[in-house]
Amino acid sequence: MKKFFHFVAYLYHPLFFPLAGTAAYYIISPRFHPVELWRSVIISVTILTLLIPLAFSFLLKSIGWISSMELKDVDERKIPLYIFIFLVGIILYRVIPFTFSIELYYFFVGILGSSIACLFLVFFGIKASIHMMGISGLTFFILGLSFHYQINITIALTFLVLSMGLVATARLFTEAHNFKEIIIGLFLGIMPQLVTFNYWL
Repeated sequence: MKKFFHFVAYLYHPLFFPLAGTAAYYIISPRFHPVELWRSVIISVTILTLLIPLAFSFLLKSIGWISSMELKDVDERKIPLYIFIFLVGIILYRVIPFTFSIELYYFFVGILGSSIACLFLVFFGIKASIHMMGISGLTFFILGLSFHYQINITIALTFLVLSMGLVATARLFTEAHNFKEIIIGLFLGIMPQLVTFNYWL
């Protein structure tokens, strides 16, 4: 059972969620998007939010700045979060500016807000669940898209809500987080997306 929940942690790794949200936007949005345009965005987001952070994680682990990829020690989160925040800033400035796609732009604004809040808590020794932050943020972004475009995607939302429960269970079962850290992560994922709803929904 423990192996299964470790697999769940890798399957729902928080680095996948910016890419998942971007892909979901292009799948759900009824607007026409030229193939070369959405491919360019998907590739850029994959490089900046998945491949580069993974490369830096391996580098930091090899030089001993972090002990594991799971960042179990709260202080180890600082540098990876600094890097991720910088990369999300690049996406907002160069890849998905405000004039490109208001929905995607504010999705990444929400991700940036969640990441900054998570980093802020690190300085107080508080370890929020980044897994919960990721899955809950994605869920509420897709919920927003459903309302925004008046599209019934109940099955997808049900799957995401069940995934939130699965991720929370996995993080608790493997003792990666306690209940308080799960709730904080949930809050950090949801609130920035809810705040951005005021600007695009």
